Amino acid sequence: MIRLPVEKEEQDMLYSNILNASHSKTRLKSLAVYLKSYGIQHKEICRICRITRPTLTEYLTEFKDRGIDDFKVLKWKGQSSKLNDYKEKIDHAFEKAPPQSINEACDRIEQLTGIRRSPTQIRMFLKKMNYKYLKTGSIPGNGDGQDEVREEERDSFKKNDWSHVWKKR
Repeated sequence: MIRLPVEKEEQDMLYSNILNASHSKTRLKSLAVYLKSYGIQHKEICRICRITRPTLTEYLTEFKDRGIDDFKVLKWKGQSSKLNDYKEKIDHAFEKAPPQSINEACDRIEQLTGIRRSPTQIRMFLKKMNYKYLKTGSIPGNGDGQDEVREEERDSFKKNDWSHVWKKR
């Protein structure tokens, strides 16, 4: 059992942190230490906070060694995508010929890299690379073909803007 002497000021700061912290992980850590400061047993704290004993021990040790200010710093950075290693290769291929759909992008990325990802993951990856899915509207004019200017405008539109593609912003 870890002994954790907590002063009244620190309890107030922990309580404030439970109510006002922006990240849920910070609030959970503060709640666990706050409950411990009132002498509640580890088993009961784990049940209330829905954490394991090793996690509680980690939180308490972190508070004891570094104080409450360290609770506000999140050390979790996430996992880097394996596709990040192929960004330039994918970018170069998509600049030459943008994919017409997200499924085509998935297939082409798999051919280029050998890495298969779901359409949702590919969509997020492409957005991070500043690609945007461009949709087109209706053809300008009434479509009767009598007006030569409008006909040229429609032909130009069909050549340049007709297809849905992923292009860089």
